[in-house]
Amino acid sequence: MAQTTPLKNLLNANKFLLGLSPMDGITDAAFRLTQTQIAKPDLIFTEFVSAEGLAHNAVKLYDTLLFSPQERPIIGQLFGKDPQSFYTAAVILCHLGFDGIDINFGCPAKTVTQHGSGAALIAQPQLARDIINSVKTAIDDFATNKVSINSLQLKPKVIEAINRNLQYSPHQTKIIPTLSVKTRLGIDTDVSKKWIPFLLHFNLDFLTLHGRTLRQGYAGLADWQAISRAGKLAKSAGVYFFGNGDIDSSKKALEYSEKYHTPGILIGRAAMGNPWVFTGKQANFTEKYQAMLLHAQNFLKIFPHRRFDPLRRHFLLYVSGHPRAKALRQEIVQLTSIEQLCSLEEKILNC
Repeated sequence: MAQTTPLKNLLNANKFLLGLSPMDGITDAAFRLTQTQIAKPDLIFTEFVSAEGLAHNAVKLYDTLLFSPQERPIIGQLFGKDPQSFYTAAVILCHLGFDGIDINFGCPAKTVTQHGSGAALIAQPQLARDIINSVKTAIDDFATNKVSINSLQLKPKVIEAINRNLQYSPHQTKIIPTLSVKTRLGIDTDVSKKWIPFLLHFNLDFLTLHGRTLRQGYAGLADWQAISRAGKLAKSAGVYFFGNGDIDSSKKALEYSEKYHTPGILIGRAAMGNPWVFTGKQANFTEKYQAMLLHAQNFLKIFPHRRFDPLRRHFLLYVSGHPRAKALRQEIVQLTSIEQLCSLEEKILNC
């Protein structure tokens, strides 16, 4: 029996929502599960995943699509530039049981934009239109049983990966995901007065705007006046709206929501090394060490085949501000096991 995602009901309640923003190389399953166990946001995004990669049987990408039931509502984010690939990828995300599918029109990374994906699509509105319509059609076809995972003719190794993911995050009912877009103000200048109404025309379930242009990357300050203007347009169109950029506390998120009339806020970089950002709690280094250990345990359980190295960037942020931060950083950058992390316990706690 099909059902609308609980996320849609949450959005329709039109209350303040505070979510974890998607971050490439950061918001993997271990990071998100740790965040959920310490301070659960109202909604969570995966890292972005290549639509073309999924459409062309890239098995490794299914690690990025792993999620635990505790994370719900969970939104899978796709990037790319080929509408047909987006259709295939969206059907896969539907089958995996994601609560929402988000299209990335906002990534400023050169490795993405130089190929015409991410924020580069702001300059290609007709292609952006085709991509949105392709995902919308995929969701509708999935909901009405016009398409299934078997009709995609995926390779056996991909079906095996999909079944592994389903065992990790089983769902009993057919979930019809929401459709959303995350974007920026423009390429070189703010074109949001035209770009945002163009996106709202597609009757999205929600829209997220990061208050910088592609050229700005993450430099300077996010333009919350522009975010506010876009939020008013979204409200008029009956579309839930998230503002994003420079929010480093739950208190600031609520203040900005009220000041700029923005119903939802996404927090990104401020959550790195500080999962308590969603509660306002000021954690001590005992709690931070415990979070580091939990993060490592989650990582090893979810990704037993991976090297320990990706955790170092997170651990460096956990010890930021520590009296012995410099010495700890020198040891953290060499960590290769959870045993080595445990050997740092006394040095982290005795501050």
